[in-house]
Amino acid sequence: MLIVRTVPDPHDQQIPYSFPFIAYSTTRMQTTMGVKRASWYLIATLFILSWQACTTKENAQPDTSSTTDFLYQYSIINALLAGVFDGNLTFGELKKHGDFGVGTFNRVDGELVINEGKRYRIRSNGSVSEVADRDSTSLAFVKFFKADSSFTVQTAGMTLQQLQKKIAAALPVNEIYAIRIKGTFSKMTTRAPAPAQKPYPTLNDHLARTQVIFNLTNTTGVAVGFLVPTYMEKVNVPGFHFHYLADDLKSGGHVYDFTATQVTVEIDRTKGYYVELNTHSDFGKVTL
Repeated sequence: MLIVRTVPDPHDQQIPYSFPFIAYSTTRMQTTMGVKRASWYLIATLFILSWQACTTKENAQPDTSSTTDFLYQYSIINALLAGVFDGNLTFGELKKHGDFGVGTFNRVDGELVINEGKRYRIRSNGSVSEVADRDSTSLAFVKFFKADSSFTVQTAGMTLQQLQKKIAAALPVNEIYAIRIKGTFSKMTTRAPAPAQKPYPTLNDHLARTQVIFNLTNTTGVAVGFLVPTYMEKVNVPGFHFHYLADDLKSGGHVYDFTATQVTVEIDRTKGYYVELNTHSDFGKVTL
């Protein structure tokens, strides 16, 4: 607290002034000067307090706790279908939004699998490699995975379609779920596309010309993905969408079909989703 006082004349009437941070008294002749001085102290203090408040707000870190149970996606599926094969989001930025998910890369150069925070690319030559922070994606769906329920299926010969039907029957419709399937598969059919060359075609044309099909047998690994309601079909992939990664990190890809020997299914019910639009210039050049 700053206190300013003057020596009073005993013959003069005392005129006291007080502020939250200043207390002083002065003579009648000094009243005008004292008020002006006090006003300047008040203005200066308010300025300092305002500056401190702004600085605190600027330095505050965003609260992401409210979004950790939401599906985050970069770009939309209709953009990829239309040939928007490049994006500006790096995987260093993407990992802030989830430790589990699927997607692709710029130029559609392979299939993306994210599980337990580790990111892998499955290329059209069948190779599997870790993804660097500097790499970029043109489409990705991720969240922080925390299973709300799980069950084990020990029925040998269960197909992907049969398992999907079993999962869907146990869940309320119109909601979004992250799903992880771990186990052993007697058969697993996957695919991965080769990188596209400009000018980019539509996704369907590109896949028809370049995708490679992998027929895996007796493989153990994890399929990660989502179950999305049909009302999101222009934004996300409606229905089930899985990508596979073998435990030995030697195979994987977008899942077409499988026959399971024994699997454990984990389901994470999300609270909703939010979309970050593709910031690449190509996104603004297509009609969606």
